[in-house]
Amino acid sequence: MQITTSWHEKGKIEGKKEGKIEGKIEKAREAIYKFMERRFSADPGEVREKIQQVANLELLDSLMEELFATNTLEEAQGIIQKAVGKSLQ
Repeated sequence: MQITTSWHEKGKIEGKKEGKIEGKIEKAREAIYKFMERRFSADPGEVREKIQQVANLELLDSLMEELFATNTLEEAQGIIQKAVGKSLQ
């Protein structure tokens, strides 16, 4: 019984950690969607489709930093495409 309980508890802890990370990833994605829509009037569906492919929180954070320094929609789209490519590697 002790081993089963230990594994069960470990699984619950790991699940909570993964849930927190997924929540942070989703918040980062939402921030990017809103930024792109407000700053460049970008098509939300197109942005969502691409950003959904990026599942790494560090990569999303880096992407946001780069996007904040962009001046054009084309430049922002290139940065997003580069992040998607890195995510797929």
